[in-house]
Amino acid sequence: MITTSELKARVEKEVGTEICPVFFQKAENYARRKLNLANERAGRKYGEDGYGDEYLVLLTADTVREMAFSEYTLIRSMEIMAARAAATEGGFANE
Repeated sequence: MITTSELKARVEKEVGTEICPVFFQKAENYARRKLNLANERAGRKYGEDGYGDEYLVLLTADTVREMAFSEYTLIRSMEIMAARAAATEGGFANE
């Protein structure tokens, strides 16, 4: 089974950027759990039928992208709401 440090290096290469260790740990935990559940439900062992290290790299990279997009949308939404609140306080409504 691939180690965390090797997985992180391969995922960073896959996504093309360095990943914050705390952010990566969340993505890794989610991806490993998801892969383990998929393998368990299919009745296969880790690595069987291509569902091992290579798939975990792809799954973790996808998870990183999804988590990053989710964070971006939350931040952007808060910026928009703050701008609307500031405009409303100043007597202008952006509707």
